[in-house]
Amino acid sequence: MPEPEVALVFSPESWVEGLHRHLTDHGGARVRQMVMDPALALEEEYGTLVVSHRWPALTRAFVDALHGACRHLLGVYDPGEPAGREHLLAVGVDRAIESDASMSEFLEALVALAPAERTECASAADLRQLVEETARSEDDPVDEIVVVGGPPGGGATEVSIELTRSLSEQTQAILVDADDVLPAVAQRLALPIEPNLRTAVDAVEYGMGELSNALVAAPGGSFPVLCGLPNVAAWSQVRPGEVADVLEALARGRQTIVVNVASRVEDLVVGSGRTRYGITRAALGGASTLVGVGPGTPVGVTRLLGWVADVRTLTDAPLHLVVNESPVDGFRRAEVADEIHRTYPPAGLWFVPRDDRVSAAAWTGGLVAPGAFTRAVAGLAAAVAVPATNRSLNGRGRAGRRPSRSRVGAP
Repeated sequence: MPEPEVALVFSPESWVEGLHRHLTDHGGARVRQMVMDPALALEEEYGTLVVSHRWPALTRAFVDALHGACRHLLGVYDPGEPAGREHLLAVGVDRAIESDASMSEFLEALVALAPAERTECASAADLRQLVEETARSEDDPVDEIVVVGGPPGGGATEVSIELTRSLSEQTQAILVDADDVLPAVAQRLALPIEPNLRTAVDAVEYGMGELSNALVAAPGGSFPVLCGLPNVAAWSQVRPGEVADVLEALARGRQTIVVNVASRVEDLVVGSGRTRYGITRAALGGASTLVGVGPGTPVGVTRLLGWVADVRTLTDAPLHLVVNESPVDGFRRAEVADEIHRTYPPAGLWFVPRDDRVSAAAWTGGLVAPGAFTRAVAGLAAAVAVPATNRSLNGRGRAGRRPSRSRVGAP
């Protein structure tokens, strides 16, 4: 009889190293992989996953998906923690064993769990899809995801905040800070740094808590906010696909998700030619509407149009452009509008004037008081808040609209 093939979930518990070493030195079962990330458990072919009751990704949905692929689970619990065994049985592992069991007892359990031939089993390639389908239904509608970005210093964060507030007066809206370079929504609104996007990823991908627990209320409770990671280095621990999954999960049951992204569209190249992040690309790929924000200067407009050229290689979603702190002179506004129309005619062009209420709100950590800035962004919000019946539910919630002759908004 061939040796059982197993995967071990890595943890600092002594039984993991002991079992791995015993199987390597003495045989009895073949270790195909050591699992540190739940996603890795979906990649390799093996018969039984050996997992601690403390592994946070051990959920009923995950266990059901493994069973659908003809895999078994051997759960290991600390005999000093009776609740550990109860948890293993609740999520549906095939067998539970104490962490201080002998190696012969471990081997006996692994041999007993070696999967027999079955006629209707999912392939390894289908395993990830099984996990996703247990977490969400493809029939659930995905609503509007509005991605706001632009060149550095354009004011995209401020526009994102006010756009969400204005949209929340018409429908349900959430603001997500997905800026992996300079996340600033939490600081701008004087919100706590935890919970944040990492909390949301853990909830959506690994079943650790509820997604709603990752949201905090903006000042006055006007709309929910999902804050970004406070440490830029921590973004390397979040995969773009995980962020995309969080955005889709938030969009289900909500009308509009406003996502503030970094000014950098391309991936960041780090040591040895390796790339990381790609968070902005992931957000842009799922956008139903784009909003580009740039300063109202000749250089600012040039940089904004450069940003447009970059994002247009990633998505053809309807694009609105915001000229922030725009000139009040009508002639100069016309010059800006002509340049933008000549280069790329957006779905909407919005001039947002300079307003001292914006800087005043930044000092207090509150929302901008009603005035020229809020009125201008309200016009943008009215254009973005497309009725759900007009949206194409194609998995991304992309609106079925194409750019037309721009509407020029001014206070």
